[in-house]
Order: sequence, then C-alpha cells, then structure tokens
Amino acid sequence: MKIEVSHQDRSVIIALGSKLKSKPDEALTGSPIAIPDDNFLAKATREELIALLRMSVANANEAINAKCLLETKLGLIISLLDGTADVRSEQSTVADLDLFAEDPQITGRDGDKPLLESDAAGDKAGKAIKNTKKDLTGCTHVVEKIYALGEEQIRMLEDSGMLVRVLGEDVSEYYQTINVMIRFKARMVKYSLKDKATGEESIATAKSVARFLPKTKVGDLFLGDFFYKKYALHVPFNRYSQALRLDGCNISRQDLDRYHMQVYERIWKMEELLEEKARASEVLYIDEVPTVTQRSSKKKNYIWVFNTDEFAWYRYFEGRAGADPLGHFNDYSGFCMTDAYAAYPAHLHAATLCACLAHCRRRYVDYRKITGSEAAVKFPLDCFGTIYHEDGILRDKFRAGGMTEDEFLEQRNAICLPVLKDLKQWCENCALTGYGRSVPLKRAVTYTLDNWERIENTFLSAKTDLDNNRSERLVKVVKLGSKNWITHGSEEGARASALMYSLLETAKMYGLNPRDYLSYVFMKGAVCASWELGREVLEPLMPWNVTQEDLSLVTGEYQFIANNMIPIEEYAATMAEMQAEKG
Repeated sequence: MKIEVSHQDRSVIIALGSKLKSKPDEALTGSPIAIPDDNFLAKATREELIALLRMSVANANEAINAKCLLETKLGLIISLLDGTADVRSEQSTVADLDLFAEDPQITGRDGDKPLLESDAAGDKAGKAIKNTKKDLTGCTHVVEKIYALGEEQIRMLEDSGMLVRVLGEDVSEYYQTINVMIRFKARMVKYSLKDKATGEESIATAKSVARFLPKTKVGDLFLGDFFYKKYALHVPFNRYSQALRLDGCNISRQDLDRYHMQVYERIWKMEELLEEKARASEVLYIDEVPTVTQRSSKKKNYIWVFNTDEFAWYRYFEGRAGADPLGHFNDYSGFCMTDAYAAYPAHLHAATLCACLAHCRRRYVDYRKITGSEAAVKFPLDCFGTIYHEDGILRDKFRAGGMTEDEFLEQRNAICLPVLKDLKQWCENCALTGYGRSVPLKRAVTYTLDNWERIENTFLSAKTDLDNNRSERLVKVVKLGSKNWITHGSEEGARASALMYSLLETAKMYGLNPRDYLSYVFMKGAVCASWELGREVLEPLMPWNVTQEDLSLVTGEYQFIANNMIPIEEYAATMAEMQAEKG
C-alpha cells in the first residue's frame, strides 16, 4: 500500500536519507533496510518509510546525546578555569572560533546582534581564512605581556581527567601611551585538553585583559590620553593624527573620530546620572556658550553648562531657546544663579532665581572704559568692592568650618545689606536725574534695577556665590576648543564632546588626574560585555565615586609598561633570531 507524501515532507526524507547514505556504518536499526536513493519514495512502502524514520530519529538522538555530553565536559573545564580562559571544542568550525577569540563578542542594544562580527562568520565549511589584518607600525618601544594558566589550574584540570599540553599562542597587538607611543603585544597561551576516558579534545586559550574598544588598534591608556589632549589641551584630531604619524603610527583622523563616537555610544547614560546630580543640588549655576555644528540648520548652536562645586554637566542644543535645556528643571525648587537671559524666569518657575553681581558690576566697568572717567561710577564700584571683600573673608571662614551657615548669613548680611540698600538708592537717584545723559551709564543702572529682586535673592542662602564666575570659567574651555577645531561635525558628535567636557571638568573638581580618570573609566568599563553600559556599571565610575586609590589601577599599568619597554630594533632582532631557530 502506498501513502501520499507532500513535496515538503519528501524533501526532508530525501535529505535524511542522503545524510545516512554518507555514513552507512552508523545504522542504528536492528533490521537493516536498503539505503534510499532519489527514486526511493516513488516505490517505498509504508513499512520502509517507518523504518527509515525510526533510523533517522535514533541517529538524531545519538547526536543530541553526544552534544549534551560535550557541553557538560566543556562546562566542567570552564568552571575549573574560573573565567580565566576561553574554551572550545577542537572540532569547532572556523565560524565558531570567533566565540573564543581574545576579545569578547559585544552585543548590540537589542542584545542579539553582535556589533563586532568575525571575518570568518560566513565560512560554514571550515575553510582556511586568510588573515588580512595589517601589522601595526611605528613606535620606539614594544611591550609584551604573557597570559597563561596558573600551575594550580593546570593541576585541577589534570586531576579531573584531562591531559594538558601547550598548543601555541594567540597574539593581540594595539597601541598604548605613557608620554611615548608603545606597541603593546598580549600573548595568550593556548592549551590542548584531552579527556583520558573518552579521548575527546578541547582547546583553552588564556584570556588577556579586556579592552574598552575591542577589535581596534588602541588600548585604554591610549584612549584616556587622546581624549585628555582633545578636551583639556584642545588638540584637534588632525593635529593629534599628524603627531602620531611622526612616530610612524598608522592611526588617521577618521580612526580617532570613530573611536570617539564608539566611546560615546557605550557611556552616554552617564548623562542621566549627571542630570540626577543636578536636580538634587540645592544651588545650580547655569550658563551657555555658542558653538557651530556643520550639519545643523542654524548658523549658531549652543552648549549649556549646569554646575556646582560638585559637578559640571555640559549639554548640547541646536538653539538657545530655553524649552529644551531648561524643560527638565520646571519643577526645580533650589537656588539658580544665572545671567539676565529671559529664558530662565520663563521656565524655572519653582526655582529661586539669583542675579550674578559680576554681570552688574561689569557694566559700570564698561562705562569707565568707554568714557575714560571713573567719577560717575565710583560709588557703585566701591559698593561692589565692599560686598565682595566682606563676603570673601567670611566665606573662607565658613568653608573652613569656622562658623555655621546661620552665623555666616547673619554676619555677612549685617554688613552687606546696608551697602546694597545704598547702591539701590544711588541707582534710583541716577535714574531720576536722567543718567547724566550717558547711554553707557543708563545701560548699567537699568540692568541693576531690572534685576534687583534677583540680586536680593543672592543673599538668602549661604551656599550661593555672589556671581556666576564658576560657569564663566567652565564655558571658557568650550571657547578655547572652538578656536582650535572650529566646528562639530554633527549633533551626535557635539553631544559626545559635551559629555567628555563633563567628565574631565568634574574629575578636576575632585582632585583627580583627568587623564588617569578617563583611562580608569575605560579599563573598568571594558569588563562589561554589553555594548551600551548600564547605570549599575557607570554609577561607580562617576567622578564623585572614584578615589585616588582607585586610580592606582591606571598608574600600575603605566609602571608595568615602563618596566618592560623593549627598543623596537632590539625586539625585531630577537624575533628574527627566534624565527631563524624555528626555521
């Protein structure tokens, strides 16, 4: 009796038959049947089809059991190695080998798609792959570091029934810098592990230290150095690349720009932590500075800085309108020190707005510069001088712990508020007399009177400075950078730059070496396998959570490199001798 078989079922059965035909000695059924050919289904009886399917199922079960056994054995080996090595089956195809390379696969934001794919990923047949990676060039010294299994780990593997022997090594090469460019070579010893009972073999490769940007030609110390030079010393990418070229290093400006954006993609959530820090502050200082972005529709863009003495948070926005930068602070109820820009009272509804006395005083100084005479503005300048002098003396004592906040307010205001009252009276009298027919004087007096309520608010809190000079100093670094690299390439690049300014300037507030701090962030963040670092990883890496002792991780790496530097000529000669001996 014949049975009907669909086209899809027919294709599956033919495929199973072809697989069994290639392994005739592995038949698992008790009563052998003829191995089917392409015409088998046209003549097969029901009993023959059932026998074929039983044999196929038995063969599949055997393969599953063998796979489970292999996974169990690999799991045992991995547990004994305690995460210090990558392990694979010796029979793995070339496509599988990348799972055990020296750098981990970094998963994308969706958790599925690998962002760093292997060149061999499409080779399903296990053919030899030609390595097209170019060797690094340049540098005056080379440093090598060998990663190998410890004696105790090897002993545990042997005790568990494994024969262990050294198989070779994998080599990863990248640039590092400690005031000079270094070619760093990480040599990872490979071991063959043979099960004494079954004879099955596995391969274990000792792991090297993870890098923040795996599969690139730069190490974490290099990243820290180049970001520091870009945003603290204001060296643009093209000049930095030219300096590297003098040392023979093959890193282009495009490479540096790509590294910059990859770093931002991994740590951008630090902005959320900075925002939380800003919203929790009792006093907030805000200012903005113009910048230019090439792909923006507007001729002038802005970077805003929100700061206190505990952090500096730079934020990029396409325009100066306050809805975007200030929208998150509509319900902020602390003190805000700003200039007289109208966007602040329009959006900071719950905040106590304070006026910067330096902005007020500056207009009287401008009058003196324009007219060349100080007589008309001597009184207001003397008033500002007295207020700053008395506040400075008492504030130093307050910050040193010599008086409480209430004592500081009582003593400071007892001296300064009468002076402030005299200044207001003088301004009102000046307005009544027509400002002496002087436009610069009218501009100064009008600015003072228009912001008088906010000037008085400045004296309500001991934690509020008299001016916004701290913000002025922080926006200055953006202006210095703009003079060197002129524009940002894109909005995303501008945001990346703003975050780097935030980390560097905040690190300075805590007395941290900004270059070492950035290297520390990269070295600690490198161990996370997810491409986009989460808040739980980034929170301990924020400047206010990092100590000088933590940075010993970076200085220790500097020390290792300094102690193991080999001149490039000597290293090349040694490698040539070793190659000759092998030959």
